[in-house]
Amino acid sequence: MKNRRKQREKRTHATKWALLIAVAALCFVGYWGVQGVLHVMEGWTEDLPPIEDVNFTNDSQESVMYAGDESTLLAEFQLEKREPLTGVDQVSEYVLKGTVDTEDVRFYEHNGVDIPGIARAVVNNLTGGDLEGESTITQQLVPNTILTEEATEISIERKIREAELAMEMEKRFSKDEILLMYINTINYGDGCYGIEAAAQNYFQVSAADLTLVQAATLVGIPQSPTYLNPKEYPEAALKRRNTVLDRMLSADDITQEEHDAAQAEELLLNPEPAAP
Repeated sequence: MKNRRKQREKRTHATKWALLIAVAALCFVGYWGVQGVLHVMEGWTEDLPPIEDVNFTNDSQESVMYAGDESTLLAEFQLEKREPLTGVDQVSEYVLKGTVDTEDVRFYEHNGVDIPGIARAVVNNLTGGDLEGESTITQQLVPNTILTEEATEISIERKIREAELAMEMEKRFSKDEILLMYINTINYGDGCYGIEAAAQNYFQVSAADLTLVQAATLVGIPQSPTYLNPKEYPEAALKRRNTVLDRMLSADDITQEEHDAAQAEELLLNPEPAAP
């Protein structure tokens, strides 16, 4: 009996030591695995362009042709419609709040990268909710201004580079400056880049005078500038506008009455006449 007991005790001790060694080995492998990943990520971010050299406001204007009298406008030539603004006070509060509520509800809380937001978006998308992006407003701004040559790449490396630059931008600029740069450069469809050009193009009003319905319509477009263009796809644009209104309501930036009244309205576009 004593021999059997000793044998069992030996087996028990051997099992415990085996488990301990296995755990230690896993920790060792995990540690060096993490170090390896960090080393690779460090290599990916070594050649990032300096933020100081970037012009965050592309204010290229159209070319114009006049008649011989030098005053009669004959034609305008432009690939993109841009009218950059210089301050958030030139933009409707509905645009500012709607953009944050729709694109990055934790914009004023993170440092450029929102880990909880990424997790929430992944879970929401996997469970069949309305599709949400996993990038913050600052991250979205990066490929539109700094990493334009990499904007169409889909890779972990690009996302790491994007995240690194986003955090650098958050150190250099205020939240309002970043939000203004975002709405000045983002694609609002129909050749419009920036909220002012979009407001004039779709409604013939300034960005400061956009109503709740108009603002929500424009805020929804950047998710898919081609297929949410309200001129070409009004039904899709209307559905997306209502999603924006839902998110503004969830964030308590509009009341239930404002939400219901806005969703009951049509798009009511007032397109700008085509330039000669």
